[in-house]
Amino acid sequence: MPTCHKLSVSLYNSSLGILYLVLKKQGRDYKDIGFEFQKTDILHGILLYVGIYLAFIVAVTISPSFGQTPKNIDFLKTKISIFYLLFIIINPFFEELIVRAYTITETKYLFKKEEISVLISTLIQTSYHLYQGLIPALYAGIMFFIFSIYFVKSRRIVPVIIVHLFFDFMAMLDLGK
Repeated sequence: MPTCHKLSVSLYNSSLGILYLVLKKQGRDYKDIGFEFQKTDILHGILLYVGIYLAFIVAVTISPSFGQTPKNIDFLKTKISIFYLLFIIINPFFEELIVRAYTITETKYLFKKEEISVLISTLIQTSYHLYQGLIPALYAGIMFFIFSIYFVKSRRIVPVIIVHLFFDFMAMLDLGK
């Protein structure tokens, strides 16, 4: 079992704890960055998934290279373990609460422009997926862009987390042994 899964789980939990402390210190909580479950979140998650799937079809139709398999993902090609499963479950919360919900909320406050907030969030998240190769990272960037637009327009992060969790879970099943 790769140590990276155990380490990631610890880092993700610590980062989410720090986010919680920062929000508390500011007199806010997770609801203030769009994290509150509503019954409609599941339907919105399904619609968001369909939108991303259609965007992928268009991207692959325009440029077949968008269908490239990501590189450097050997750490995901391992037996499914409790730490691997925890990694898959916690990762969407980590990425979406910190890099999308918090980052967009704060940059929108600082710059007073949704467009800049969407761009910053999308660029940050795409940049740390470049290890997969340029084309797979650009595809992920399209997904992150759609996630960011959805978040800015709805102020709801739970549907985004649901879709991200689904994509990560499918990758785990596809890559896990």
